[in-house]
Amino acid sequence: MLSTRQPDGLDALLQRRESTSNPSVSQRYAQSSSFPFFIFSTIYHLLRDVPSPPTVLPLTDHTKIRLVCVSDTHDHILPLSDIPQGDVFVHAGDLTHSGSAGELQKTLDWLRSLPHQHKVFIAGNHDAGLAENQRSTLDTSGLIYLCDEGVDIPVRGRVLRVYGSPWTPKHGNFAFQYPRDAGQAQWSKLVSESTLSVSEPKRRLDVLITHGPPKGHVDHSGHGCDALLDAIWRVKPKVMICGHIHAGRGMEVLEWDDRQRLWESVVRARNTVGWWGMVVGILKLGYTRLGALIGRTQPDTSYILNCASLGGARDDIVRPAVVLDV
Repeated sequence: MLSTRQPDGLDALLQRRESTSNPSVSQRYAQSSSFPFFIFSTIYHLLRDVPSPPTVLPLTDHTKIRLVCVSDTHDHILPLSDIPQGDVFVHAGDLTHSGSAGELQKTLDWLRSLPHQHKVFIAGNHDAGLAENQRSTLDTSGLIYLCDEGVDIPVRGRVLRVYGSPWTPKHGNFAFQYPRDAGQAQWSKLVSESTLSVSEPKRRLDVLITHGPPKGHVDHSGHGCDALLDAIWRVKPKVMICGHIHAGRGMEVLEWDDRQRLWESVVRARNTVGWWGMVVGILKLGYTRLGALIGRTQPDTSYILNCASLGGARDDIVRPAVVLDV
């Protein structure tokens, strides 16, 4: 029988199951709210460009910059064998479980010990000790901490434009959260602050790091943030790195076109679609896909990566870092 109710917010995290950015037909069936949505979702995923998990190969193209990404380690110190070599190491928040200064410092010392030339991190909702009034007690030397700010990182003659923000919608008593009705105000600053260099005011943001995902993408059946989704439509970063929803781990290619907007409109409506809406939606998906294939439309694309390190029903699986060459 199809499920009639999906757990919401942090309930989804507590009841999570393993998933990927391209779940199997049986997984999609079990997670669907109705049979029309199951059919619509299956067709959308068949037509969408879903990349295979990145394979860790030697970086032979030195015009590329290798990002090594983790999130939601929650006090776990990953062995060096689980962390590939690269240029920029990224931690997308939830370094700790309780956010104490001792936990944070232990993880920060681990980050500092890694061999990567640049190490960037943001806070997550579990990292209360990184709040403005407590951070002064921590040693963050040698690390780049971003909280609603950006940085230009030079790598082999290139400059990587990176912006980081820790905020997620409020659920429970955690740090770095905004009221659910204040998401648009929270993320509106991302548009103006995505320009980091006065000399290149119109340059597109290379990497956006947020703790939580946007709604409809790598968020385990629609548990991401609506307002963040609107913000990334405005900014269209080349790469987005996040975590927070552990079962959403995976990677997608976002295509900024009508096909993606159609999918997101259904997810925003809590995965509800009737039989007629399903037929119309599939026809629209096919038309947009055909236009892309014959070259009528060439939408901008972005990668979005949920690199949550912990997984399993009880967070009993520790997963390795993920690499992305940009």
